[in-house]
Amino acid sequence: MFENIQWLIAPDSIKEGEEKEIVVSTRIRVARNIEGIPFELKMKVKDADKLVQVVKSALELNFKGRFLDLPKLKPLEKESLLESHLISPAILKKELPTAVFINEDGNVAVMINEEDHLRIQGLSAGLNLSHIASKVYEFEEILGQELGYAYDDNYGFITSCPTNLGTGLRASVLLHLPGLVYTNEIEKVLKSTFNLGMAVRGIYGEGSEIKGNLFQISNQHTLGFKEDELIEKIGKFAHTLIDLELKAREVILNKARYELEDKIFRSLGILKSARLINSDEVLSLLSAVRLGVGLGLIKDIDIMTLNEIMLITRPGNIQLYYGEILEESERDLRRAEYIRKRLAPKETIGN
Repeated sequence: MFENIQWLIAPDSIKEGEEKEIVVSTRIRVARNIEGIPFELKMKVKDADKLVQVVKSALELNFKGRFLDLPKLKPLEKESLLESHLISPAILKKELPTAVFINEDGNVAVMINEEDHLRIQGLSAGLNLSHIASKVYEFEEILGQELGYAYDDNYGFITSCPTNLGTGLRASVLLHLPGLVYTNEIEKVLKSTFNLGMAVRGIYGEGSEIKGNLFQISNQHTLGFKEDELIEKIGKFAHTLIDLELKAREVILNKARYELEDKIFRSLGILKSARLINSDEVLSLLSAVRLGVGLGLIKDIDIMTLNEIMLITRPGNIQLYYGEILEESERDLRRAEYIRKRLAPKETIGN
């Protein structure tokens, strides 16, 4: 199952900056529709079948990767793809044929027949906007030449929902902002986010709760901008939030250093010792440990290990990892076992 989270843990997945502790990940996606095939509201089964087949042919002709018919997958496999951010919750609710193609590097996923005919998304650890945008547009351009997109000279790319009209582009960054939460500055920051035309969501996008001090920031508007402008805007705002987060951490260290260190090392102690642990508790404890790594207080754990734990301990992934269907209490037991092994010194692995 590690192939599903390869984009977040590969050693060479970060190409820009050193913000990987605060910016957990970057995602860029574009929405496109194929000229001549009915859109979502008027689509019938035969249209959806045709869409999946023509896109599959174009993808397999030009790219290497995995093509997955979603209705044919086991529930646990679909849950893992969702928890690993390779598909959206919306595509799992569709009753028509759907599919996803994941490239061989595991960092580009093309969802077929989500809200739009194509949702092409690129994923990366850290703040990595320009690199991942180039990956997405490589797919977008080749598929456009093969299939032909629905396009209007005045409005740009035509999409199923008006909120995606124009560029069809959403750029988002998943930010870890415990400093702003602990200093009670986060509400003020989020208000400025809304005022600048950005949306704030939880770790799994629209409709998901904010947990583990993780905030997903993305552009709200897609019409009236160039793609580069939107990407640059998100990048600049991410850097602003990074600066604010670093200042908040300084404030905490100056005013309550020992309380902060106590919270960080208690959290690490629980992760290393717990015998039962649920997935939400993991996110909360990992936030404190991630902060400890970012502040240089914890030196023997790297961010990629924390990223791996964050995704593998989700309910579906932990079952896929052990290759068993597990009751909730059994998941808590196996999750704790996995974390202890992952955080143990090498010489004690297996205890």
